[in-house]
Amino acid sequence: MELKHLKYFVEIAEQKSMRKAADRLYVTQPNLTRAMQNLEDEMGTRLLVRSNHGVSLTTTGESLYYYAQSVINQLNEIDALKLKDKEFMQNRLDLSVGNIILKDEIMLDFYENLRTRHANISIYETSIEKVLVNVSKLEAEIGIIAVNTEQCPALNKILEIKGLEVHEIASSPLYVHVGGNSPLYGRGCIEPEELLQHTYVHLPYDYFSNINRVVTLGDIRVMDFKRTIVINNYHAIVSMIKRTDAFIFGGKWQIDELKKGHIDSLMLNNCGVGKKLMWIKRKKEILSVQARGFLDILMENYAD
Repeated sequence: MELKHLKYFVEIAEQKSMRKAADRLYVTQPNLTRAMQNLEDEMGTRLLVRSNHGVSLTTTGESLYYYAQSVINQLNEIDALKLKDKEFMQNRLDLSVGNIILKDEIMLDFYENLRTRHANISIYETSIEKVLVNVSKLEAEIGIIAVNTEQCPALNKILEIKGLEVHEIASSPLYVHVGGNSPLYGRGCIEPEELLQHTYVHLPYDYFSNINRVVTLGDIRVMDFKRTIVINNYHAIVSMIKRTDAFIFGGKWQIDELKKGHIDSLMLNNCGVGKKLMWIKRKKEILSVQARGFLDILMENYAD
């Protein structure tokens, strides 16, 4: 089996079009068609279904797509090693984070455990929906997300569609995080109704935050909050909480980190909603050494 044919196949699967794939690969469409016929002959079954709407994958084609992606990614890593002296080998980790503020110690521990002088660590702080997109499109090797229990059914469906798998790290009651300027500071626990007079801060709306709008907390719904502020940066959110009476929702894994900034964490009584911390990856893909090392540190800090 030729690696070139696997690369062609992956491009066709992602473009859903022979013509678009041929343009991106700088090959003629007849040559691309012949390459796919050879690949199908080698596999002994059809991999592609052609129609007026484009190209789709058979069941075997979908399985081959995930394996081929993994093979190509690993070979790219090997090619990168050839170009670098071992002493200057670059450690690379692309990470996408949604709806959680990671402990500073996690990145410090990861950095201290690097065995080479050079590292390229990219962390994308974004929405849950964007994390799923980043991981599925190879823009991030792993994703870290915090979701509530009402979002989980929709999450599982989308993970299946995108060919992703999820691993639970920890679960938690729902907490409310407030700063020293909030009259709720130091309370320990509160009832959902007490939040209505305060400002709710959250990330920009996406599919999952829209689910939140109809979530019931005791006798109220999230959409009942009339004073809301949308901020697209975690550090700006923390700054807002510290300086105003605003609040954010979260889980137990943020308590210690937020406490350093004099932000208190109050358990929300009688709400019936919990939180889950999870990491995701593409199915059937072998994680890099860097990703596995990062996950080890993540589990040490957060796992139940």
